[in-house]
Amino acid sequence: MRNSKKYTVISEILCLFFLLLFVYPLVLMVGKAFDNGGIENFARVFRFFDLWKNLWTSILTVGGTLLIVGFCTSLAAFSFSKLRFRGKNILYYVFLTGLMIPASSLIFPLYQIVRLFHFNNTPLALIFPYAALNCCFNLLILKNYYDTLPSELMDAGRIDGANTWQIFCLVMQPIARPGLVFVLIQTFLSAWNELQMGMIFITDNDIQPLSVIPLRFLETRSPGFTSNVLYAALVICLVPIGIFYVFASRKLVSGLSAGAVKG
Repeated sequence: MRNSKKYTVISEILCLFFLLLFVYPLVLMVGKAFDNGGIENFARVFRFFDLWKNLWTSILTVGGTLLIVGFCTSLAAFSFSKLRFRGKNILYYVFLTGLMIPASSLIFPLYQIVRLFHFNNTPLALIFPYAALNCCFNLLILKNYYDTLPSELMDAGRIDGANTWQIFCLVMQPIARPGLVFVLIQTFLSAWNELQMGMIFITDNDIQPLSVIPLRFLETRSPGFTSNVLYAALVICLVPIGIFYVFASRKLVSGLSAGAVKG
């Protein structure tokens, strides 16, 4: 009993330490954003750049990425988990080799492909690379989730006369929804915060994603530019993530919990 209480106290202290480690930079950033100017610092951000265009680019990019990743990953995970076809295991591990390749090493060949299809300076220049890079990891997650679902559900569907597509859409996919929600949340965070490709594939400042804005502020040398304005820009970039987390946190926890219970 004493040992369990001791471990509980230690775990609580460690959780508090890591909480402060993550929260302190955010509190410092918000405090700096309102220092020496207050709300005016945020107004200066919008005077320097037209952030609404950048925000729209980020929304289009992330939205397109979520559609592709959600559709392709769901079909692939279901196929690799529940269907039988020749070469399934080999093909699955070929897909997983993408996890061993650093994303930074793919930027140059991806840039060549983007230029080949004339996607540069358009949201498509980011949508397809983001989707491709997120599919491998999310396939691993969602395929393992499908593995926890009983195959008897498919047998029951076939007895009722359903084909494979109907079984996927009407039987398996609704049950696997918590796993898909987790995949979409992870993809959203990855695509929204990506920086390198947003700088390289889109060179037009007016349509670059929102994540590039802080670096553009570092390059700005106008008289009204101060470090407080930079912190204000960082806060603006984090606001959509904060709003998203408020609405998605419950779904994220429920998805992880459901996966743990089924496992």
